Amino acid sequence: MSTITPSHLNDVSDAATFLALVQSNFAILAEEIAKRVATYQNGSPATIIGPPTSGSRVLNEFWRDALGGEFRCTLAGTPGTWIQIRPAAVTADPSSRAIPVGYWSWNVTSGHLKRHAGGYVWEVPGA
Repeated sequence: MSTITPSHLNDVSDAATFLALVQSNFAILAEEIAKRVATYQNGSPATIIGPPTSGSRVLNEFWRDALGGEFRCTLAGTPGTWIQIRPAAVTADPSSRAIPVGYWSWNVTSGHLKRHAGGYVWEVPGA
């Protein structure tokens, strides 16, 4: 289990700003414990589409790819086993870079939830 030192959290003893402090502390905890922040590699935002393909990963680690698709590690390892937990919101079907088969995107222009079938083919489930 991950731990966080108390010095990273804000003091919530001031009742006048209690709600704001609690919300701020929740954001801190989400970032440091659940890793719910944009994923960075070597100090730069992730440029890959899909989950990481290298590096040692831990159970329940969070990953946000270059398009905003979100993934959770279901089996620790190198690079771990990942499940997509949120589709990427896009205005057009992604066509550049390597896109993993099974990648989910939500086209906000057409309103379609789509699954990448390989190459330049996107499936609309149930259509």
